[in-house]
Amino acid sequence: MASDRLGSIVAFVQVAERRSFAAAGRDLGISPSAVSKSVARLEERLQLRLFHRTTRSLTMTEDGKIFFEQCSAVLKELDNAEQDMLQRAARPSGILRVEMPTALGRLKIVPALGRLTTRYPELRLAASFADTLTDPIAEGLDAILRIGNPRDEQLMMRRVGTVRYLVCAAPSYLAAHGEPMAVEDLKNHDCVRRVSHYGPKFAPWRFKNPETGELFEREVTGTLSVDSPDAMVDLALAGNQLVQLHTYMAEQHIKTGKLIEVLAPFAAEGPPISVLFPSSRNLAPKVRVFIDFVAEVLAQ
Repeated sequence: MASDRLGSIVAFVQVAERRSFAAAGRDLGISPSAVSKSVARLEERLQLRLFHRTTRSLTMTEDGKIFFEQCSAVLKELDNAEQDMLQRAARPSGILRVEMPTALGRLKIVPALGRLTTRYPELRLAASFADTLTDPIAEGLDAILRIGNPRDEQLMMRRVGTVRYLVCAAPSYLAAHGEPMAVEDLKNHDCVRRVSHYGPKFAPWRFKNPETGELFEREVTGTLSVDSPDAMVDLALAGNQLVQLHTYMAEQHIKTGKLIEVLAPFAAEGPPISVLFPSSRNLAPKVRVFIDFVAEVLAQ
């Protein structure tokens, strides 16, 4: 077997360097007889004598000297390769291939990515965008960022944030139609409905009872229905409808005053935001720092 061959070579090199089976055995943590047998098996395989053995001395043959030089060089390369991998494990480096939801990625993560690559100059990021669950193993991805509760036994999952649902409208809409003060008031407003590709045709709006914390849903009515988050934002900014948006889609417009949040006491937490990655015993540093970074960005 390959492991036996490598073990015999390591034993041979150790004996050659220490000029003693006993000393080589102590270094390797095995008995002198085990070292001797390992070297004998190597000589038998090579059909060459590597050492001249007497009761008082141990010297290499000419063939042994040539083989020692070659094996020492190979083992040194193996040591260098191992040290290189240990260094890579200690610092994030290489290409990190990630995928994230289109809107969340564009609005929240992408603008901050420069901080990540500045923090870790040896890291190279390749980002793609999709709103459906991709198989990271088949696509060669290191990690994917997703909203919701995806289930895949092949993937590990780390939660990095939570979506909240905000109802908002343009100041011009509220000036013309008034501000709803309770969820029941929505029946008197033109609300943008989200076309659902799963379950009912239109997704209900989600709320929280401010007194009990209980979550509940309400069907809304309106003149327009879309399946695009960006389109919902555009309709709200146009000033003709109320919309319910994920936090990350609404917050920049709320900060600038282009949108105003209403029904704030009823704002409900939505699905979790998680990073998914192929299961492995040792999490690569580049994936670990990406998870920590996304959690940091979403917390802000």
